[in-house]
Amino acid sequence: MSISFILGNLAGRALVSYAIVLLVCCAARRLNWRAALRSSVRWYSWLAVAALTVLGMGGALVRQGGAL
Repeated sequence: MSISFILGNLAGRALVSYAIVLLVCCAARRLNWRAALRSSVRWYSWLAVAALTVLGMGGALVRQGGAL
């Protein structure tokens, strides 16, 4: 696997994870997207993005049957 493939995969997973966190923030803020955007850039939201990204990579490894 090339480094560009790995970086693209990581960036894609992080982007989708951020979109999920933004959607949850928007739902928690009663569909006020401005308040959701403000709360989605706090440290705990970035922690959730990192956790979702790692969980997504772990799920892909389990489905593939590979190990680190």
